[in-house]
Amino acid sequence: MNNLIQYLFHYPTLPAFAKENFQEHFLMADKIMLVLILLHWIAATFIFSISYDTYLYGFIGGGLISGILLLAYHYFKGTLIMRSLVAIGLMLFSLIYIQQHLGRIEMHFHVFIGIALLSLYKDPIPIFVAAATTILHHIVFNYLQLYEVSLFEMPVMVFNYGCGFDIVLLHGAFVLIETAAIGYIIRTQIEYGVELNRTEKEISVLNQELSYSSMHDALTGLPNRNNLYSQLKLMIANANRYQQKFAVLFLDLDHFKNINDTLGHNVGDTLLKNVASKLKTIVRENDIISRIGGDEFIIILNDIKETIILEQVVLKILDEFRHEWIIKEHFLRLSASIGVAIYPDDSKDINELMKYADIAMYKAKSEGRDQFSFFTSELNSQIHHDVELANDMHRALHDEEFRLYYQPKIEIKTGKIIGAEALIRWDHYEKGIIPPNEFISIAESTGFILKLGTWIIEETARMIARLEHSGYHDVHISCNVSTRQFQNLNLYSEIENAISSSKINPSLFAIEITESVMMEYLEITLEVLKKIKKLGIHICMDDFGTGYSSLSYLRQFPIDSLKIDKSFVDDIVMEGDNDYLLINTIIAMGKTLDLNVIAEGVEEKFQMDYLDKKGCEYYQGYYFSKPVPESKFFELLEKNSTLE
Repeated sequence: MNNLIQYLFHYPTLPAFAKENFQEHFLMADKIMLVLILLHWIAATFIFSISYDTYLYGFIGGGLISGILLLAYHYFKGTLIMRSLVAIGLMLFSLIYIQQHLGRIEMHFHVFIGIALLSLYKDPIPIFVAAATTILHHIVFNYLQLYEVSLFEMPVMVFNYGCGFDIVLLHGAFVLIETAAIGYIIRTQIEYGVELNRTEKEISVLNQELSYSSMHDALTGLPNRNNLYSQLKLMIANANRYQQKFAVLFLDLDHFKNINDTLGHNVGDTLLKNVASKLKTIVRENDIISRIGGDEFIIILNDIKETIILEQVVLKILDEFRHEWIIKEHFLRLSASIGVAIYPDDSKDINELMKYADIAMYKAKSEGRDQFSFFTSELNSQIHHDVELANDMHRALHDEEFRLYYQPKIEIKTGKIIGAEALIRWDHYEKGIIPPNEFISIAESTGFILKLGTWIIEETARMIARLEHSGYHDVHISCNVSTRQFQNLNLYSEIENAISSSKINPSLFAIEITESVMMEYLEITLEVLKKIKKLGIHICMDDFGTGYSSLSYLRQFPIDSLKIDKSFVDDIVMEGDNDYLLINTIIAMGKTLDLNVIAEGVEEKFQMDYLDKKGCEYYQGYYFSKPVPESKFFELLEKNSTLE
């Protein structure tokens, strides 16, 4: 029961977020109420006073009420005080009307109309004030009636039918009940209205947030792919209308994965935010910057008139990345690769433009990164060719189209074949022999090199087994291992399984790795090489001299041989001074470290003679033989075995 009473007589207070809107409502309602008060004054003076000649009473009484409320409006508009004074004023006009009509009960109905008018405020307090005023009016005039006291020569009865205090109290109770009911209705209206307003606002804010998040990147705040496509449609329409061009730049950070892997994603995310901010300062206001995922950004340069200006902007972007970036107390050196496609020169289709810019970006990466490349039709043809090859590799491996060719390694002093390098070839069923320079880079970029590398290791081991079975127990075979294979944690187990499955002497198995592979993941590579070396296999550093060529790391790695790159062999001349060639230093370095030195790319006898003179022990190259199929290699071995 108490809870019910508390619920019925509990009137809401306005929440903070709704007060401003309600204040505007109160000010507007005050103006309306003042107009109603003035209309009441006119009615009391010129209308309700006609029958009983009480216009002076209506004019003076109504004017006093109206004047007080007009003055109060000046000081208290929009406040509870003003609303309460308006409530009292309306009820006093009820008193004037009743008195003007000598207490006729019909005029008392104005009280209820006045209370209903006060509901305009959506505030129960003025209604309570009006009810209290009415009850007080009844009590006072009933008292005057009891003691026959007349005011302004008006009748002493509340109503001209007469009544006692019991009627007054009953009437007061009725008014209170009515007031409580009206207050309850107002309370529910306020609660419903405020809650509805809040819900609508929350939905509106939520819709705005969802709309923003669906069109913007959560990390950088840049337009996302959906937003970009929408803006591109408008840009295309504008370019067509005014015969303009615009450029689509596909930007990708170089080696961003290394930053995430070594410093953590929080550093990577902060870097991406800074990159977004930096790009905003480079391009114009009517250009577009979008992040479409990871470390990939799309930049739309609007209204491109000259290619040279476009190149200057692209070069400026690349130069900004070369500066040192300070991210969470880390000093980072960055670079970026950019691909460029132009509307409408390259395409009028949005998807094609994006694809062409992406293709051009990968072209820039393949040429060494930290540069840009324009899309061309030749590049598109090359990409289609590469995609065709990439899609065909899995079938080719299943259909056994890959072959290993073998280029002999020769001991210079004796001319004996001491081993061979296994080189992959693709014997395509339609295109014939496809050289490795056409498909190895594609295999690495697609990850197919892992499957292909496993096959090469296993086939190398099987070839050694066939050699041993044929009586060649001192001929080793080496195979090349790529960067992607070293990133693969299964490399050690693959080599171990290949040696075990083929049941070969591990010392006849060799792997060749480049300096770049060693240095890119120094610690991991060193650990893997030490494990592999424990298997008893031979490790050769390929293309020596083209990379770091540091004595400090040569001592760290368990290397058995150095293979001198062909470019240094080509420096040897038949007639002239060869004393200052770098190849001399490389040979001396290898001998100092007690490593076998092999020169590759030997094509002339004078080159072999010079290498022999300088102490190089082994060579391979076209002077003896180009890479040959297995059957030809066995023929070379058989012929070579007759040498003494």
